[in-house]
Amino acid sequence: MKIVADEDIFWVKDYFGHSGELILKPGRMLCRQDVIDADMLLVRSVTPVNRELLQNTKVKWVGTATIGTDHLDIEWLHSQGIRWHSAIGCNAIAVTEYVINVIAALQQESHLPMQHLRVGIVGVGQIGARVAAQLQSLGCEILLCDPLRAESENNFKSIPLNELCDVDVISLHVPLTRQGNHPTYHLIAKNILKKQKKHCVLINTSRGSVIDFTELKHYGQHLQWCLDVWENEPVIDLSVLQQAVIATPHIAGYSLQSKHRAIAMLYQTAVKDQFILPISEPKIELPTFTVDFDNADWQEQVLAIYDPRMTTKQMKAALKNDPMCFDLLRKSFIDRSEYTS
Repeated sequence: MKIVADEDIFWVKDYFGHSGELILKPGRMLCRQDVIDADMLLVRSVTPVNRELLQNTKVKWVGTATIGTDHLDIEWLHSQGIRWHSAIGCNAIAVTEYVINVIAALQQESHLPMQHLRVGIVGVGQIGARVAAQLQSLGCEILLCDPLRAESENNFKSIPLNELCDVDVISLHVPLTRQGNHPTYHLIAKNILKKQKKHCVLINTSRGSVIDFTELKHYGQHLQWCLDVWENEPVIDLSVLQQAVIATPHIAGYSLQSKHRAIAMLYQTAVKDQFILPISEPKIELPTFTVDFDNADWQEQVLAIYDPRMTTKQMKAALKNDPMCFDLLRKSFIDRSEYTS
């Protein structure tokens, strides 16, 4: 069996190197010729998986080491009988902790009050619900906005997006969709931006195009932008980058633990589907470390583990010198651990 995989998927050799011929390729450069005689394809969000890539190839199983699926043409894959799987939930802890750390950093910089924050969560799936619960445990007042859940769950209380205002923080946790009753493409645009009070923090860890960047620049200057995802990645708007209070290269879900969950989930699913033969799962040694938390408040504690201000400084400096280095920054972000470490 031949397996083609994105070379930047962590531990792909450890998990899939014994299942056949494993070919590693740069994810953004994958083309039909690379996969024409492959049986399995393993990707990240940077690779569009569609008719153009897979028509008249041997590929019958696609795994993406991400929770998002907007890069997969699911309808076409189904029409071709190609099985697909995502690593749903693999990065929920990492994204939640990223949001907590962003808020902690802003509080330490006096960009946010230290207590009694009012936070709007837009999209209350696995990640949004986890963020809401964590922030509520820290004393925040939480407002939830998820019309899809409100339509399907009688007891779910959702505030309409156009009524979400007078909050200190808005955190976005929606998939990128362009169809249906509630598309999220350019969900955050002029009308929503203008409603927000001065210095409201806008955090986006979902997909870049959930925010209309053109309208953000025109109608969102009074807000504090905290952006991990960007329109038109990897060629991003440098004026937005420089104005952002927190700016990171699409790494909110990146932790060593989340990367390990992703590849392990894909391997376990491939075995369950009887697409590959089971082997003893490799033992991956993840690092642990010690931080002195004596007399530290919770903000200091979480920022000792990961401080997004450092990544912001590095990213702004790097892209100022080389506007095309977004992917390199993302690829080199490899040593963040979760709180449990």
